[in-house]
Amino acid sequence: MKGTTKILAVLLFIFAAIQVNAQNAYKFGHIDSQKLLQSLPESAEAQKALEAEGKSIQDQLETMQVEYNNKVNDYVENDKLPVGEAKKWSNIVKSDKEKEIQNLGKRVQEFQMTAQEQIQNKRAELFKPILEKVDKAIKDVASENKFTYIFDISVLLYHSDDSIDITSMVKAKLTVK
Repeated sequence: MKGTTKILAVLLFIFAAIQVNAQNAYKFGHIDSQKLLQSLPESAEAQKALEAEGKSIQDQLETMQVEYNNKVNDYVENDKLPVGEAKKWSNIVKSDKEKEIQNLGKRVQEFQMTAQEQIQNKRAELFKPILEKVDKAIKDVASENKFTYIFDISVLLYHSDDSIDITSMVKAKLTVK
């Protein structure tokens, strides 16, 4: 009976040692992806291209908005004219102007929605190769340094001192290739 107890105690001790060893085998790393992306020249170039696209769209939107505001102001000014004034629009002209304003307002809204979608698509197009390159570099660093998990601190609430910041390693990997 004593021999069985000793064997069980030894097995329990070995099992506990294996568990502790397995727990220590995890290696955690973290990266600041926003900081990393901002430091890449490719990101700055993509951002400039995106801003140029946005500027072009913004200029067109402002032109449409000015046209809309002018039509609304003309309508309001004409509506203020006293009845019988020569410049006052007839009911049919007034109705036509209302439809014109509504249609232009609808066009402006549709343009805004289409523009937002276009900018999002352009952003995805410009940043996709950059993000793929960064993702590959992160995976390479994780594999080479035997990390179990890599976390992005931009979406992480807390990380301990046991977690290793791999941002500089990934930057080095990106500049090598």
